Amino acid sequence: MSLSRPVVVLAEDDGDLRETVTELLEHAGYRVVACPNGFAALRAFFNEPRVDVLVLDWVLPDIEGRDLIRLLHAQRELAELPIVLTTGLSFELPSFEGAVCLLRKPFSRQELLRILHALTHHKTDLAPATSCCQVA
Repeated sequence: MSLSRPVVVLAEDDGDLRETVTELLEHAGYRVVACPNGFAALRAFFNEPRVDVLVLDWVLPDIEGRDLIRLLHAQRELAELPIVLTTGLSFELPSFEGAVCLLRKPFSRQELLRILHALTHHKTDLAPATSCCQVA
């Protein structure tokens, strides 16, 4: 049964937020690989046989979100990996730097779950580079 659960890599350096989001997603039926920084998230892609979505904090202590996105999308098998970018910063990102959407912190639990459900159940609710999931 655990193999059929969607796998989410969560790259978030705030320990409390990482724990809260992990618990939320696991309760909702996802298998979560929680990572405290970008390089741990990068390693997760080598250790996991399948990753369905990356939830990525824009500001991490070791690598910026944009650089991690570029590294991942440069790999042919990860070129189409859906990435949900999160940030507490207030700035505009052209096309979210390769992510499918941008969630502003603090984001609602329901919005995150809606986005992940759409991405992992192969619905077309989210078009790439749209602000449909942006939370003010």
